[in-house]
Amino acid sequence: MTITSDVLVRAVDAGDTYLSWRWLDDVRTPAFEVLSAAATAPALTALELALGAPRDGERRHDAMRRALSEGAFTDIDRERELARMLTEAVLPQRLRAEIRRRLDAGARVCLRLTPSPRLTRVPWELLCLNDDQRLLEIADVVYEPPAAVHAERARCPGDWETVREFPPLFVIDPAVPLRSARRHELGHVLTLQDLELLSARIEEYIDAGRIDAADGETALQHPTNRVALGTALRTPRSRFFYLGHVTSSATEPGSAAIHLTDTVRQWGMAAPLRAHDPNGVPIPDPEDHRPFAALDLLLGTTSADRDVWPRYGFDGPRLGCELWPMPHRVALIACEGGADYRAAETFGLVMAMVNAGAALVTTTRWTLPADRAIRALRAGAPHPTTTLALRVDAAHEGPDPLGELARWQREQLRQWRATGDLAYTPLVWAALTHTVAPRRTVSGPPPQEVDSADRYSG
Repeated sequence: MTITSDVLVRAVDAGDTYLSWRWLDDVRTPAFEVLSAAATAPALTALELALGAPRDGERRHDAMRRALSEGAFTDIDRERELARMLTEAVLPQRLRAEIRRRLDAGARVCLRLTPSPRLTRVPWELLCLNDDQRLLEIADVVYEPPAAVHAERARCPGDWETVREFPPLFVIDPAVPLRSARRHELGHVLTLQDLELLSARIEEYIDAGRIDAADGETALQHPTNRVALGTALRTPRSRFFYLGHVTSSATEPGSAAIHLTDTVRQWGMAAPLRAHDPNGVPIPDPEDHRPFAALDLLLGTTSADRDVWPRYGFDGPRLGCELWPMPHRVALIACEGGADYRAAETFGLVMAMVNAGAALVTTTRWTLPADRAIRALRAGAPHPTTTLALRVDAAHEGPDPLGELARWQREQLRQWRATGDLAYTPLVWAALTHTVAPRRTVSGPPPQEVDSADRYSG
């Protein structure tokens, strides 16, 4: 049994960034600090340059190649300096001192963060507490939805122990309609080598009786549309694992979407991906792809025509949580799956999944490099991104997913410090975020002694 001290950290952008925090063992003493936009800008700009975010007119592939060849996450010293810059910019000295005092008293600290749009890509786990001691090494870091998401969620999760024996559902690198895949860089993310590793994992689950052969056949690079996904999710599941493309617009958080096999023929809230003529006029085609957006997950068919309802097996409109109920644990291994926090009104795929019943959503805070991009620069490199996906899958299957992933990340940090090898770049493993949203009940003061496995596994 470990003494755990939780601190709620909330950030709001209003010109400058206002960072507030309060410890749950001392709720009557909140604190805050103003992070001036001018003071945070150099560190946040350095982070953006390190992440492979496309510059004006730059293709995503070229941006990622730039990040992998010259970014701060390719060099030990430059990565350490970036971590120190970010620490000074976004982690107030007072909060660091309070964390140290609790650690010195023998407590395990948990930071429960709700970041602002400006801070959404900050890798908090890499921030330094003492010199080069990272938060990852001495504290737990989780994301927490805004209180309104908890209060108004349409479907609450149950207890993990009651659902853990249900089969998981896998949608891995689904086939996007070819026309859109070519035009919008939405082709398959896995090479044959990557696919073999994931295929072996699926075979293990079939052999162990965790999933049946039918689920195994449709798990990997299979045509999967939103109707089939809904049918699969309405079968009792313990967890949902998606590996593929996610896209979003920074100005439209509800546009965050996963990419399945749907064409424009399938009704949905997202606009189809079209080709355009030289004047920018869309050129419609019946094979244009329609993304499966966060708004679909939230609103379902409530604004659809009557002829859409029967496709899902219902005679009336249904909310997203009824059509695509989310199991207890969700993994969204994709490029910046957690874009929810980029908007002032926090919403996207993660919040939609929490609303639909997920207690834990593990995803990424920035664009992940494909393994092929790493191997193009580092011949003979292993499969860092595929390994990350496999680690998340294994952790979500176990009793303490966050503890298991934190231990793996600490080992990756150790290897990175020891070798500086691109195979261990934090650009991959430090991308992970965990949004934790268990069922909440009204109760008295929170207990101070908890088991870490019980805290986050539901």
